Amino acid sequence: MIRPATPADADRLAELTASTGFFQPHEIDALDGVLGAYFEGDTGHACYASESDGKIDGYVYVGEADMADRTWYIWWIAVDPSTQGRGLGRELLAFAEGEARRRGGRVMFVETSGTPAYEATRRFYLKAGYDREAVLRDYYRDGDDLVIFRKRLAD
Repeated sequence: MIRPATPADADRLAELTASTGFFQPHEIDALDGVLGAYFEGDTGHACYASESDGKIDGYVYVGEADMADRTWYIWWIAVDPSTQGRGLGRELLAFAEGEARRRGGRVMFVETSGTPAYEATRRFYLKAGYDREAVLRDYYRDGDDLVIFRKRLAD
């Protein structure tokens, strides 16, 4: 079941994010800050959690870009490593795209790393219909490119 995230979910969302092994400590700290602002109502973003058997096993955090026309971003998407490979990530991504469309979104972007460890992540977005739009070399650090994916949501 995918449902809106609540303040009571914040610790589990951070724990789940850290458990994937893909996010740096400063990214987990940033997530804590973003969730704090989100739960206080200070953003126009959306955060949805997937829950199975009473436990959150994935989530997606999306938001409309500032200073752009109906442009949306996937800020975070994470699935519990014990449940990866079962389609939950695709389900959360499709749910986020639907939410953006419902709010008038016309295009969705997502950013990820260009290192070999993220190859499966990049394939995930390609399989979901995203185009690799850009690569910013050495963005995160030397040898770690920023890869930007794009998907058209509306005509």
